[in-house]
Amino acid sequence: MRDEKDGKGLRFSWTAAKRQTLVMCGIAVLLGLGARAVQKKPVPFWGYPKPIALIQPKAAIAGANSVSVDSAFVPAEKPYDIDFATVMGLFMKRKKENIPFIDAREHQLYEAGHITGAINIPFERLADCISTLEQIHKDQLVTLYCDGGDCHLSHDLAEFMIGEGWKRLAVYTGGWEEWSKETDFVVTGSKPE
Repeated sequence: MRDEKDGKGLRFSWTAAKRQTLVMCGIAVLLGLGARAVQKKPVPFWGYPKPIALIQPKAAIAGANSVSVDSAFVPAEKPYDIDFATVMGLFMKRKKENIPFIDAREHQLYEAGHITGAINIPFERLADCISTLEQIHKDQLVTLYCDGGDCHLSHDLAEFMIGEGWKRLAVYTGGWEEWSKETDFVVTGSKPE
């Protein structure tokens, strides 16, 4: 091949460039083989390395028996604030674990729509519903909700219940607003189910 001039008047040789490229590739191959030779567990030439076997947990992470309602909600001096994922877990266990859901909103709002199985105990008319409230055992976990957001009725009812001796209360902070958007477990009317 003949030498050519680049734009600055410098001369270079295509054969020299090819020779340098081959030398650099040869050095890279030799370095790679040398690194492979000194490794304790070399990577195979072809294909992928064998995957590492993972240690299997002794219990399922979110299995039915891994966390009980009793261990997660111990008696406390103030109510637990719970999110949608937690309240959905409690909802799914409500019959097996006997977890009552209490709607603290006005009766008209309850009739327009409420969580399946929820009992209506409106905080604003608490005196009329004391007998219903007293049917709930004071040692069991109780889930309360209202409209969510700025609504404070479920927290007010929880504070009243703590003053009366209930110690395992969970207030669903997302309330009816979030529940009605996220699930189909919604009923209308004045009966719990």
